[in-house]
Amino acid sequence: MAILKHGSIKNGDYGEAQRYLLFEHDPETQKPIRDEQGNMVMRKGYIQSGINCDPFTFNTECTELNRRFRKNQGGKEVKAHHYILSFAPEDVTEHGLTPQKAHALAEEFAGRFFAGHQVLLVTHTDGHNHSGNIHTHMVLNSVRKESIAWRDFMERSADALAGYKHHQSRELLRRMEQAVNEICEREHMSTVDYSLPTEKKVTDREYRAKRDGQGKLEKINRAVLADGLKPRRTKYETIKDQIREAVDYAAREAEDEDEFFAILSERYHVEVKTSRGSWSYLHRDRTKPIRDRSIGRTYDRESVLKRIAGFRDMPETVPPEYMPLPKIFLIRSELRLVTDLQNCVKAQQSRAYARKVMISNLQEMARTVAWIQEHGIDSREELEQMRSEAEESYSKSQARYDELNQIIRDVNEEIRLLGCYLTNKSLYGQFLKAEDKATFRREHEDQIDTYEEAVRRLKVMSSDSFPSMKTLRLRKQELLKERRTQVVKMLEHMKEQKGLEVVYENVKAILDSPFAVERRRQERESKKQM
Repeated sequence: MAILKHGSIKNGDYGEAQRYLLFEHDPETQKPIRDEQGNMVMRKGYIQSGINCDPFTFNTECTELNRRFRKNQGGKEVKAHHYILSFAPEDVTEHGLTPQKAHALAEEFAGRFFAGHQVLLVTHTDGHNHSGNIHTHMVLNSVRKESIAWRDFMERSADALAGYKHHQSRELLRRMEQAVNEICEREHMSTVDYSLPTEKKVTDREYRAKRDGQGKLEKINRAVLADGLKPRRTKYETIKDQIREAVDYAAREAEDEDEFFAILSERYHVEVKTSRGSWSYLHRDRTKPIRDRSIGRTYDRESVLKRIAGFRDMPETVPPEYMPLPKIFLIRSELRLVTDLQNCVKAQQSRAYARKVMISNLQEMARTVAWIQEHGIDSREELEQMRSEAEESYSKSQARYDELNQIIRDVNEEIRLLGCYLTNKSLYGQFLKAEDKATFRREHEDQIDTYEEAVRRLKVMSSDSFPSMKTLRLRKQELLKERRTQVVKMLEHMKEQKGLEVVYENVKAILDSPFAVERRRQERESKKQM
């Protein structure tokens, strides 16, 4: 399993990156480690090479090239790009990966995507924190040294010309990750599915903050232990770690969405904000909320609602008669919307991107037609009816969900009022028997007012006699159970509605395209002539 990481370098001193790769550095201070004579200590077991440059003169060659093309002269410009191709430790033990082979694979990768650039490649064999994973650092000057032939992954004509800068985009990174998987498959090494978001997303910044915080905490704890005391805390947690722990606990304990919010707020001081169907978590020590997707896949709104609804306890194998698989899961996993090339600004600006979108559109159209045939849909009207029924089902399930929420709120309020009634009932009996009712009321005004208000509202909410607390709690449990079931239905209907919307829009794009309109016109004319 190989993982590709990318970072930008704005420091104009290319020698600093070179020194970091060749010499030992302190993991906390990031300063070079020196021996007794004050000389920097070389790293052990590394391999280095260069593409379009000598690895020993990488610094001066990059500086001269920038001066020749008059690029990278500003302080805020990206001077270099730093890619890391990291292999898993099991690739060494199970698939025979050696440092020489890893370096050769990195050279193959760099020769494909960084051709024409000056690239310094350094392979380390010890891994980060001596974890044992072999990885290769690839540092390239952002300015291209030589012009090359245009390649399919390039998005601009300037990407192949000398003197122009390396253009890093999300699409290019996706193509690079795909190429890494292809190399691993060819070499019979494990691969990773980059399309799946991580359950717990830990960025490099969070990792370093956690590492530095843990080091400082251990330093403080050593002083505490020296004084003969017990440290209050031994594990450092970032704010994101605290939010993850709070969400895990609240989702496990809560019976519904409102109770989930209440537990987070009251026990962990974490507020949840909803915007466009997604959640953001605001910790009390922050002024800016953190998006759910930046914490991890299992902490977004849909995943948490599933956990609250009981999905975390569901067995892996479920009998089909108890939980049939909705057909819409096939739509969401395979079909995507066809891109409108006429209104796509990026496609009009880039010929390569337009060609790529055109091929993707043809593939999605073919999948859409296959889906239509598989489900036996004979007309556009039938598909329109299916879409309307899916929208209606989703609206009804959402309306029922909102209705259940309101009923549960009313039952909770009735439970609260009944509690106030029962708590102050004996006191109110004493008030009725008191000789000086005015004095007694002044002494117990809050309790008496609470009792009378509870009685007044309970009479409005209950036409007959007051219900018992046991009855109300059983009623609440039934409603919560029904709402959990309704959440599942609502999510299924939402997926079905969105999936059919994709199919409908794709069919519309197919039938309303200029080619299809022209073909139908020709068919009509030929029929008239016959």
